[in-house]
Amino acid sequence: GFAARCCCGGGRGAAPLGGVWGGAPGFCYLKGWRMSGFVEEIRPIDDCLEAASKSLGFPWDVKERRVSLQDALGARSSRDIRAPEPYPPFTRSLRDGYALDHSNTIGASAASPVFLRMAGEVMMGEEPSFELSGEETAAIPTGGILPNGADAVVMIEDTTVSCGWVEVRKAVQRNENLVCKGEEVAVGDVLIKNGDLIGCAVPGMLGSFGISEADVQDVKIGIISTGDEIVPVSESPPVGFIRDANTNIIQSVLRRYGWVSLSYGIVSDEWHKLKARTDEALAECDVVLLSGGSSVGMRDNTAKIMSALASPGLVVRGINMTPGKPTLIGGSSDEKKLIVGLPGHPLSCMTTAIFVVMPLLLAMSGVSSSSSHAGRYMELVLADDVQGRAGADEFIPMRVEKNRAHPMAAKSGYVSAARDADGFIRLRPNTETLRKGENAEVWIW
Repeated sequence: GFAARCCCGGGRGAAPLGGVWGGAPGFCYLKGWRMSGFVEEIRPIDDCLEAASKSLGFPWDVKERRVSLQDALGARSSRDIRAPEPYPPFTRSLRDGYALDHSNTIGASAASPVFLRMAGEVMMGEEPSFELSGEETAAIPTGGILPNGADAVVMIEDTTVSCGWVEVRKAVQRNENLVCKGEEVAVGDVLIKNGDLIGCAVPGMLGSFGISEADVQDVKIGIISTGDEIVPVSESPPVGFIRDANTNIIQSVLRRYGWVSLSYGIVSDEWHKLKARTDEALAECDVVLLSGGSSVGMRDNTAKIMSALASPGLVVRGINMTPGKPTLIGGSSDEKKLIVGLPGHPLSCMTTAIFVVMPLLLAMSGVSSSSSHAGRYMELVLADDVQGRAGADEFIPMRVEKNRAHPMAAKSGYVSAARDADGFIRLRPNTETLRKGENAEVWIW
């Protein structure tokens, strides 16, 4: 055997992943010393996200700011927004025609029409000054307010007007050709839920209720790229160096799903430099994302930084997913700080940003579990075979053509793997291979 210890300070016989040691909830790891470094026990992605959320005490009371509807576009609501009034605010006609009591049209047909007396005309934008009684009707335009005494509208093409009488050649039902007051939205109905992404259709809807401003999440997110071989995109890299793709990848994913971020630049793998830059970002931000430096090894300074944080510190060291296995999750529940270490390879970084960072941000801000992921999950028929590896969640870029999912060959280091993709195929740990024509679980961005 080997001497086992727990990252939270336990000795021989420490609790396994997801266990409790010394009364403190969180993740603990059995570490076996080998020549290549530590051996880590890793768990499925869903287990890691759930345990991280519990350890960090999600949800948190995230900061918010009030903005105009146009400035709210692309942001996430920080609270439920409820309807202050019904919609429509009055019962109105959906057709040009004649308002009437539907019971007066029973049995009406082209061969046996009914005749109703013209009582007036509803003017657009005006409340009718009259009401209908007996066998009366009134002309009404599309959008006109229904007069009292009427409960339906017969379309103009089913009528003929002559000498103050309206010939009705078709029977109608109660509420036919109408939209009733409060039919779509009642007072107090939720228009936007906490955490919802405010898309292009939302400002117009809110404006219809007289709402001109919205409270949106004001989560400050900092991004740090790590690595001695990384240079800014504006530079021409020497042999053995590469430009920083990950900052743009992470910022684009965040922006796509409702969060704005700030880059803290590139930092070398040296401990004191990385620690200083991370401390700077943590002091100014609620969330810090570091790309690179998250693989298990002697230079894993990202894990050391997380371990030094106030409780719970380092929560997850490695996730049973591919790409993205060397992901780190940590933070402080007391200080309300979240820190995630993303892999350095571009496709791994993007996969982790979508399937780890996004759910964590949503859980942090209190979004319901039914909406705990960005994008849309669905099933599509596979256009080609997919060869996976049983035992891990695997994410494979794919494009959609004619309602079929076409898997795309890609390696974790590719920078263009997702350029032509519409999303990912997700193979669960118990699925190794899917054949052409079978249904696959896909995620669409």
